[in-house]
Formats: sequence, structure tokens, C-alpha cells
Amino acid sequence: MSTEALKPYLDTVSLDEAYGSSPAALCLVDRQMRCIAANEGLAQSLGRPLAELVGAAIGDVLPAAIPLLERGFRRVDRGEALTARRLIELPGTGRTFRVKAHPYRDADGAIVALSCAMLDVTEEQAAIKALQDMEQLCNFALQSARQWIWEYNLGSGVIWRSPHWKLVLGYELNEAVAGAENVAWGIVHPEDRRQVQARFDKLIRGEADQFEAIYRVRHKNGRWLWILSRGKVVENDSGQDAPLRVIATSVDISHQKQIEEELSATVRQREALESELIEANRRLTALSEIDPLTELPNRRKLDQVLALELRRRERNGSSLALLMIDVDHFKDFNDLYGHPEGDECLRLLAGALRSNARRSSDMVARYGGEEFVAVLAETGEAEAVTVAENMLAAVRALKLPHAGSSFNLVSISIGVAVLGPEMRSPATSLNALVRAADNALYAAKQGGRNAIAIAPTQEGAAMRLLPRSERSAPATVDPPPADGQMP
Repeated sequence: MSTEALKPYLDTVSLDEAYGSSPAALCLVDRQMRCIAANEGLAQSLGRPLAELVGAAIGDVLPAAIPLLERGFRRVDRGEALTARRLIELPGTGRTFRVKAHPYRDADGAIVALSCAMLDVTEEQAAIKALQDMEQLCNFALQSARQWIWEYNLGSGVIWRSPHWKLVLGYELNEAVAGAENVAWGIVHPEDRRQVQARFDKLIRGEADQFEAIYRVRHKNGRWLWILSRGKVVENDSGQDAPLRVIATSVDISHQKQIEEELSATVRQREALESELIEANRRLTALSEIDPLTELPNRRKLDQVLALELRRRERNGSSLALLMIDVDHFKDFNDLYGHPEGDECLRLLAGALRSNARRSSDMVARYGGEEFVAVLAETGEAEAVTVAENMLAAVRALKLPHAGSSFNLVSISIGVAVLGPEMRSPATSLNALVRAADNALYAAKQGGRNAIAIAPTQEGAAMRLLPRSERSAPATVDPPPADGQMP
């Protein structure tokens, strides 16, 4: 079916409206590999106007998706479901997207197109790569230290060991070790089992915080290795307060057994390595949630906090305020003073904004570019406006010169949106709250910048623009244009 033939059906189901309301990057591709519908999310991802995408050949706008689409059409023609999610990279952007396609049927039920959703997973893939690198480092460390990890399930009596134990004992990874694969003490020298079991029982009875034992294990070549094992209870039965799982590490100390001094050094090195790995993982987690320029929480962290605060608000019936903050004429600032000065300006503004969100539950995050967001939990409109006014004053107090601004100083505009405890409707969703704050920010920009605008809390109410000199008799402003562009 041609694109023209599809158009009446598309109008019937209001596909354009559905696509336009979605935050994901979406497109509809017909069998001639043409994009017959798309949304702003896709246009922004590709860095092209939406008008250029609709009707364009996929090979011209998204060539990396052609193999996926061709396979998708073949599968649906064979009656197979499209369940796989594929990763594609957009050339020249450094961004990675996960693509999922669904068959799109006409009024007669015939599959005439594929509806594709693209999700930017660049940060997710980077995190996965970092975790894989960390896992590789851990494996290398364990193998180099002739060490392995084991877990003992007390309920089933089954033990799991990381594969490194076989390497230490001279076996291949796929080589069976008779009587020792899943038996707790099967690899322990018969003369050592009693004292090892006794030490382990002390841990289970709660008489010791840590299990520690030195025992012998037979190498494949027949000689006995000295092994040091240490472990702790990591899970208890909440009902009976009885241990369920123990996790431990075992290390070959045969050489150190002969030289006690070297043994002490090896144990310290192992503990230091474990500590460094834990610290590296902690830093990795922290870095993934922090904007490196301003050292504020980034968009990823913001989304997590916003979702958490919205759920908390629903439970507690409290207020939640969101401040959308934008630096006025920042592009002109960069053009006049250069990007290094622009970066320093953002760092100073971040500090000023953060200093005015003083409660432990308040958070200021970098939203992107020159935009910031403040999340104020359990905060009503009056308190939110006070914080916004303090932020405006703090930025003005920096007295950062800006020849491209009518104020001759760097200034900010703030849009305020508040969800009161009485508000219980779809308008209280995360997207609606962000949209309301963004519209208020637009109003502040339209009202002359260096200003605060408050989003209406009731349907049909007007946007309010606070005068700079006083807070009485708030002005009203026009709603933002449909394209959402800032003045």
C-alpha cells in the first residue's frame, strides 16, 4: 500500500497526535522504506527538522535502521512476532539507540508499515561497558591472586564456587572434579574438615562475625595446597533470624604458609584490592549521576529524584515545587566571552543556586546546556517563590558582566510549578509538572527575563509574572507558542 493510500487511515487514528504526545523517538516506515510519520523526539535525535523526515527515504535519514526494518518485514510476513530489541548507532553523533518495531496494520488488518520506537541508551551502554570492564578487572584480579569466591546456601546445602577454583587446583574450567563440584567441604583435606566445620558452625550460631579457616586442598597433580578462606553471613531468615547464605573468598597461601611475613603482605594486598574495587564501583556510580562541569546532579539523577518525590507526595499528600531555571542570553555570553568563560559562568551560577536550596530534601540539578532545575519537596507556592527570589538575588549578587544583556549583568529567569496536596489528577504526572514549569519559564522570558513566572494551579487560570520590584498585583502573560521556542 502506498503512503497516499495510508494517509486516510493515519488521519482516522490520529497517529500524528499520538506520536506528538510521546517522549520517545517514533517513526512509521512503509514497505517502500519511507518515513510516513514521525515525531519531534525523532527529529531531535537526528538533528533534523520534522518536516524533512516525513516522506523521506529511510536510507537518507536513518540508514543504520534499514537492515533491522528489512528483517522486521520478513518476520511479520512469516507470521513471526517482533520481540528483539536492536541497538543502532547514529553516525556522527556518538549516540546509541535501542530500536523496537511493531507491525502496523490498515483497516483490513494487513501489515502495511512498521512502527518504530527509538530509546537513547548511550548512557546505559556506557554503564554496561564500565561494569563489564570492572568484571574483567575483578576476574583478572582473582585469577592473578589465585583466589576464588564461593557462596554456601544453608537451606539446600549446595555450594557455588566461581570457576577460578579449578584453575587454582590445576583443572580446566570444564573439567569435572569428582565429589567436589557442589559439596560444601568436598575439596577439603579429610584431616582438616573437622576444624573447618567447627569454625563455620561458630559463624552460623552467631558466635563469630566472620568465618576464617586455613586448610588443605589437593591439586590435580596430587600435592596439597594451603588455602585461607574468609566469609560472612549475607542473608538471614527474617522470620527465624537464622542464616540463609554465606559468601566467602578462598586464596592459595601455600607459599605464604612457609613465609609468614609474605602471608601478611598478601592478605593486606588482597584486602586493599577489594577496598579499591569497592571504591572504584562507588565512584563509578557517583560519576554516572553527576554533571562533570557544575558538579550538580545530572538529568539522570534528576529523573530519579523527581519520580521518587512524586510517589512520596502521593503517599503523604504533601506539596511539591519544581523550579525551571534558564540563564538569560547565554548564547550571546558564549559568543562574546568564549566557551571557557561560559563554563566558568555556569560553575558560579551552579554554586549560587545550590546555596539557596538549603534543606536536605531540596535538590538543584543541571537540566542541560544553560538550564537548571530545583526540586523542592514539601514546599508550597509561597516558599517556592521565596527560594526563586533568593536565587535571582544570588545570581545578581555575583555581578558577572554581560555586555549582551540589557541588564549588563548575567541574569536568570525562573518558571515555578507547584503541585498542592489537593491536586489529584493526570496533571500531577512527572511530565505534566516539568511541562508546567517549562511553560512558566517561557512566560518569565517573554516578560523581559530576569524574572519569575508561576504556572497556574487550576485549569483555566492565567500564568502569573511577578514584577521585579514587588510581589503584589501579579501580571498575566500569553501562553507559550505551539512550537515551544524560547524568545
